[in-house]
Amino acid sequence: MYLLKQWRESRIISILAILGLALLLAMAVKGWFAIDTVNFDNRNYHGDFGPAFVPLFYVEAVLVAFWGWLAAGIGTGKNLGEGSGSFLLTRPRRRAWFLWNDWGYAMAQIAAIIVLANLMIGLLLAHILHLMRLPTAVPLTETGDPVSLAVILVVISIGVLLFAGLIYGLTYFSTIILQRTSGVMLGAGIIVAYLIFGGLIHHYYSTVHLPNLIVGLFQVESHHLTFASHLAAKMIVRAAVVMAFPIAAQLILDRSEI
Repeated sequence: MYLLKQWRESRIISILAILGLALLLAMAVKGWFAIDTVNFDNRNYHGDFGPAFVPLFYVEAVLVAFWGWLAAGIGTGKNLGEGSGSFLLTRPRRRAWFLWNDWGYAMAQIAAIIVLANLMIGLLLAHILHLMRLPTAVPLTETGDPVSLAVILVVISIGVLLFAGLIYGLTYFSTIILQRTSGVMLGAGIIVAYLIFGGLIHHYYSTVHLPNLIVGLFQVESHHLTFASHLAAKMIVRAAVVMAFPIAAQLILDRSEI
């Protein structure tokens, strides 16, 4: 029943996600047929593919994170602000049950959006490589060894999920603090303040860099694009930060007077 309630309250942004995926599908299908008319020579295009993954990653991360920011305004924090929280949280369930249902439902939708989007993009890229008579792998290692297209898209998907999860978690945490939907604006304010503060710190102390909100997946080594160093460790740390927000929200919610 609670999942049905979540669907009813979030159906507008869910439909927005569906429309966005439908638009991406239409573009991918159009690109699929358009690329069939291109004549490729025998030049090695593998080196040209690597840099294309950088804007793909950042554009996808920002768009999905924006959807996560919108989704954070729906859930227990919203119910508390509307005065229905006292009824909802007196149901025969622990408060944490409602919170983790909110978080899990939104994160499942975010993951589904990312998987479907990258599946369409991956099929289009694989088709392009096939027309070039090239293997579905791109040099993205320090030694120049090719990396499977599927592996690259999985890494990008994880990176996008971590960023979107960070934005969603922070904003959802803000709605629990304020006990109202306007917590989404607090979340946005915190993000903007962090970016401004990081820019000021770097301006006056050029050697100091605050952690980026987006985990950097790629780096340039000797004019060659590769995966970032210690990428797995960075992802694990970011995953811990992402999980910290719902845990902190639970602690606050458990101690709140409703």
